[in-house]
Amino acid sequence: MKGKSEGRYYAKAVTMGELHTLDLAQIISASNSVTVSDVQGVLAALMQVMEQYLGDGQNIILDGFGRFKLSLESESVSNPDDFKVAEHVKAIHCNFIPEGKLPKVGSKQVKTFCSGVKVVAAPINDVREE
Repeated sequence: MKGKSEGRYYAKAVTMGELHTLDLAQIISASNSVTVSDVQGVLAALMQVMEQYLGDGQNIILDGFGRFKLSLESESVSNPDDFKVAEHVKAIHCNFIPEGKLPKVGSKQVKTFCSGVKVVAAPINDVREE
């Protein structure tokens, strides 16, 4: 397939694995005086509360972490009276926006989870289409 990027190279983030809730609970527990089950309980309660309040139309802001909000994907209609939720709303999305900080005046905003990320070159994937 030929396109704009034909013969061009660009950076791409590579996933090196994943951590699940239990993994995070164990890591947090190891560095604090709380048990793994305490952390899991708090995270489970947080998810329940977030689901309830997002569903009620509230944005959720976890200070120092980021913001969660819902958005809709829908078809448009020319007349508002013709709009039917069940027919025209196609998807509900939960959007996360990480908190950011301006390190100094005039500089770019640094997102919470992007600070201190190590960027290294990976081997080039030399796959060519025939």
